[in-house]
Amino acid sequence: MLYICLMILCFFVLMAIRMPIPFALLASTLVYYIGAEIPLNIVVVRLLRSFDSFILLAIPFFILAGRIMSEAGISDRLIRVADLMVGRVKGNLAYVNIVVSMFFGGITGTAISDTTAIGSILIPSMVKKGYSRSFSAAVTAASSTMGPIIPPSLMFIIYGSIAQVSIRDMFLAGAIPGLMVGISQMAVVKMHSLKHDLPRREEKISGGEAFTIIRDASLAIMLPVIILGGILFGIVSPTEAAVVAAFYAGFIALFVYRSLNFRRLITVIRDSAVETGSVSIIIAAAALFGWALSNEQAPQLFADMLTESSLSKWQILLMINLMLFGLGMFMDSIPAIMIVTPVLLPLFSVLNIDPLHAGLFMSVNLITGLATPPVGCCLFAASIISESPMEKISRAILPFLAANAFVVLLVTYIPEITLFIPSLFK
Repeated sequence: MLYICLMILCFFVLMAIRMPIPFALLASTLVYYIGAEIPLNIVVVRLLRSFDSFILLAIPFFILAGRIMSEAGISDRLIRVADLMVGRVKGNLAYVNIVVSMFFGGITGTAISDTTAIGSILIPSMVKKGYSRSFSAAVTAASSTMGPIIPPSLMFIIYGSIAQVSIRDMFLAGAIPGLMVGISQMAVVKMHSLKHDLPRREEKISGGEAFTIIRDASLAIMLPVIILGGILFGIVSPTEAAVVAAFYAGFIALFVYRSLNFRRLITVIRDSAVETGSVSIIIAAAALFGWALSNEQAPQLFADMLTESSLSKWQILLMINLMLFGLGMFMDSIPAIMIVTPVLLPLFSVLNIDPLHAGLFMSVNLITGLATPPVGCCLFAASIISESPMEKISRAILPFLAANAFVVLLVTYIPEITLFIPSLFK
């Protein structure tokens, strides 16, 4: 157990000096392997076994589909649909930002692509209409956290592969929490618009224009329908759905919208491969770290310690949420979910918490960290696009983070929120 403590201490020290997360995980894990005199060839075996999962093949194809849709200018079409849905209300562009993030999250499943693709269009538009730069950046960063919740979601795929939970059920369970995050953020925009008298859209949209807007975006909106419909009705597995999504995205971008040519497609495939490599390194490093913890039975010891304490179930859940929120402030959600899942699963089993429910409240909690200072990657991306200092954006985003935290508590303590839709398809 001494070497596990040294491994964890080493990891946090390396994180403190800003070493990239996968290398910090690998370096700290080597401390354990060398100290415990475990043959280093086992390290290679464990690294390779971390990819020995058919379901993980969905990751590169979902990344590719999201990249293609982003590069093909799909965000423009989705923004016009969202603007049509929102209408001429105070703060309409802030509402549009949130609604289009719901659409975009259902296509890409990632938060940072949402921030960059939508923020590069909407933040300048919002500033031009009279919104402050800090508020425009804050609502963009906050709304993009819906991406990893609304299916398809890379986090759900990774959690499901570790916890042996149905990916289909994870996708279904994420629908209501994703909508709740969006609605809670709209409530924040409503209060802000009343306080600061935000501008509204003055131009009216005719029936003919509305039809054209919906027609132009219909094929893009169909992508998440194809993914979920195929999985729900048993036509395809999640991995096969990812392949279908990638080919569908490529087809409409090349031959229908014609906003992408073959030369740019090669560039998109190359960038997707690089991003897949980055995610794969994190998966392998986190799996190695998690195996070291499991080998020393650290998860069981942690579960026994909490269950033998005088804390009630709701207090333990609150402690877990506080720990996850703190972790999410400094670490990306994917390595975080890979590290904490093997540790917490035995505890969830002792507390009789459904692993599907646990995966949802853990995911909603950790994605909040993507927009939480000081290290939130979505916050940094929004700061760069808006040219607004991090300090101002950090203050502006606090109400949105409070709204996310409220949803986390609801999802944690009311399991029916996540389990209702999956139960309909049993």
